Amino acid sequence: MQRRLPELTLALLVLSSAVACASRAASIGAVLSQSSSDGRVTLRETPPGFPAARAGLGPGDEILLIDGRDVRKMSPQSIHLALEGDVGSTVRLTVLRRGKIDRVRLERAPLGKPDSR
Repeated sequence: MQRRLPELTLALLVLSSAVACASRAASIGAVLSQSSSDGRVTLRETPPGFPAARAGLGPGDEILLIDGRDVRKMSPQSIHLALEGDVGSTVRLTVLRRGKIDRVRLERAPLGKPDSR
């Protein structure tokens, strides 16, 4: 019997909607994983050139809050919708990285081709 990995649900949602939404939808450009046991959300990948990577976020960083909302109480779909928005709009994240809590403001960008900034 094949073992299911519920933690990958969020990553698949992020990737599939990046392909489906073309013109005005944008996000932070990160692949996330949500634990099925406690709801914690961690970054799995932050491809170079996208907002998350430009802000210094990386694999293993944990997202605690999105615009002040506790991610542990959010479904994968709710997390995706909270991170998605119009190109140029901002989202505020509270993250735990390298043992410290940090607050970052990211400007959403289209997920097609990375920005070379």
